[in-house]
This record gives sequence, structure tokens and C-alpha cells, in this order.
Amino acid sequence: MSSLFLKLAALSRSRTLPSLGFHPRFFSSFAEKEEQSVNVHHSSNTTTTNPCFIHPTAIVHPNALIGQGVSIGPFCTVSPSAKLGNGCQLQPGSHIFGNTDVGDNCMMMAGAIVGDDYPGCTVIGNNNIIGHHAVIGVRCQDLKYKLEDECFLEIGDNNDIREHTSVHRSSKSTDKTVIGDGNLIMGSCHIAHDCKIGNNNILANNTLLAGHVEVEDYVHTAGATVVHQFCHLGSFSFLGGGSVVCNYNVMFLHK
Repeated sequence: MSSLFLKLAALSRSRTLPSLGFHPRFFSSFAEKEEQSVNVHHSSNTTTTNPCFIHPTAIVHPNALIGQGVSIGPFCTVSPSAKLGNGCQLQPGSHIFGNTDVGDNCMMMAGAIVGDDYPGCTVIGNNNIIGHHAVIGVRCQDLKYKLEDECFLEIGDNNDIREHTSVHRSSKSTDKTVIGDGNLIMGSCHIAHDCKIGNNNILANNTLLAGHVEVEDYVHTAGATVVHQFCHLGSFSFLGGGSVVCNYNVMFLHK
């Protein structure tokens, strides 16, 4: 048995790993399992080594690039083309598929699915939270989409994407779905293909954005807001609960 696994088992018994977000019971069978072979990525400016934790029931492809201090919980999967930045946490039953690049200090809550095995890629910045059973970066629901097209999703930093939210990749290789920085996207929202979301927006529960919608900065949608495809929400707009937007431009008016 590898010395790394023996050390981690000893650490689990001493309960010195609560910062990783896993209950000590997840470590109980660690001492009886063999180490998985993974490609741990070390940045050139790193002077100390922060070990990773991979639960024995997780499936991590040996070609995946895993940063330092990453914790991968029970029954997770990580694809061969995936890259996880330093300090990422995958809670039980979360999955990283396809060509997916996740930045530093991101957390995938239990049941989250990020990325897709179809052509294209999903890029997620730093300090993002992907909520329970959210589905991020999968192929779109557009009839003009072709399976051979490379499609893209880019998400910035410091976003909180809550439970059961879905965010789709673009519908064609010449476009991409984009989410900026500092957004709160509440439970059960949907952001369709080719949408462009700016910074510091709040989308309340069950907000539904159809394809090609543009949302600028500091927009607030209340619950159950529906926005038609190709519409544009200007900065500082506020939409009341149950709003249905079908005009192409909604702008904030200052009196």
C-alpha cells in the first residue's frame, strides 16, 4: 500500500480533514484501498505540496489533470480531458465529463454534472459553486445544432449557481454561451444556448432564458421570469415575479 494512502488514513482517524468538506466516515475504508494513478498538476510557482484526496469509489481517469489540494468524494467521475484547478471539491456523486477546464477553488455539490462528451469545451473560472444536481455545459436543445459541431460555454469567477439549474453550451462553433463574474443564479433556472450574461446579476428561482438572450450587469429577475429568445436586458433592469419578456430590449430608466 502506498505511503500517501497510509498518511491520509491516519489523518482521517485524527479528524484533521474537515476543511475538505467530507465527513470522516468517507475515509474509513481508505486504508484498505489501493491508490489511483492520477496526473497531479504542479504550477511552476508552487513551493509547497498540498496532497489530494480521492475517495476509493471515485473513478478518475489517469489522463485527467488534477491540481493540488483537490478532494474528490464518493462515486464521482472525472473524464480523461478534464482539468481541475487547485483546491477544487467534488462532493459525492458529482461528475466532470468531456473537455472541461475548472479553475481553482471551485465546488461541485452532490449530484452536479459539468461538461459533456460531445465536441467542444466547458471552461469555468475560479471560486465558483455548482449546486446540487445542476447540469452545466451540456449540449443545447436547439434543432439546428449538429452533433459534429464544437460548442462552448465559458463561466467567469465567483458565481453561485444553485441546485437544479441548467446551463447549455452554444448551438454552433462560431458562438459561445457566456456567464461573467459574481452572479447569483438561484435554483431551477435555465440559461439556454448562446446566452450572454454579464456581471453581478441575480436570477431568482425558475428564471428561464431562451437562446441568444443578452443580460448586461446588475440585472435582477424575480421568481418565474421568462425571457424570449434574442431579447436584451439592460444593466440595472428589474423584472417582477412572473414576468414574461418578449420585447427585444428592456432597459433601466432613471428619472
